[in-house]
Amino acid sequence: MLTATSRMQGNSVIITLPSNHEHKPMANQDYIVVYVEDGTIFLVPKVEDPFLIGDEAAFYEADEWMALLPGGRELI
Repeated sequence: MLTATSRMQGNSVIITLPSNHEHKPMANQDYIVVYVEDGTIFLVPKVEDPFLIGDEAAFYEADEWMALLPGGRELI
């Protein structure tokens, strides 16, 4: 089990993350920090614009509702 110890540096808490051979955080990467009430801390790699990393129309979702007919008292 990997462990890390926190320490104070000015007004910030510093936690050094150990590497686990193939699993290690990238250097100079910005992260979004999410604190959960149970004490869990999530570090999510920050992406400037997530739509720049995919191909054109990669996030397009076909309109699946157009062929459906109303089945009751729905308003269209």
